[in-house]
Amino acid sequence: MAKKSASKTGKKRPPLRRRRQSGNSNAGGVLFVIGLIGLGLFKPNVAILIAMGLLPTIVLGFTGKGDNKTRRTMSVGFANAAGILVLIGDVWSNSSAFNNMIVDVNNWIVMWGSAAIGYALNYVGPMIAAMVLQGLAQDRIKNITQEKQELVELWGHEVLGSKDDDKPDLGMSTRRPAR
Repeated sequence: MAKKSASKTGKKRPPLRRRRQSGNSNAGGVLFVIGLIGLGLFKPNVAILIAMGLLPTIVLGFTGKGDNKTRRTMSVGFANAAGILVLIGDVWSNSSAFNNMIVDVNNWIVMWGSAAIGYALNYVGPMIAAMVLQGLAQDRIKNITQEKQELVELWGHEVLGSKDDDKPDLGMSTRRPAR
């Protein structure tokens, strides 16, 4: 018997459109650019400082890949913003301090070094979480083993059952023969 073809009329179906994953939303970037342009109208020096200071975060936003791109970008962005906030107050109150601030290497170390801390958190964070979870699992195994030993001491080795039985005996000691 021959297999039926997918379409009887011979027309090809259009390819299915891929849904955009929720983690790859770009609305935050659009709002950032709009806010930066709005700030540039009132305080251009502050807007330039923010744009140059957040450059590591912007690069990660464009080049980052994977399921957790948004979370990684937020981690680096928040650390980077913390380094920039230290300097924004001086430029906001005194616009002439902007030129001196841009040429000072220490300010670049503060701004981009805080982004480096965000990158380090992205790299080291999962390893630390894995170690913590592994430690918690080992403690749980130790507690279960201790409870098992207490049950053996209280009820005897019969509580363990035989290794041949995969299923526990739930009070039905008489088994029916297979038909």
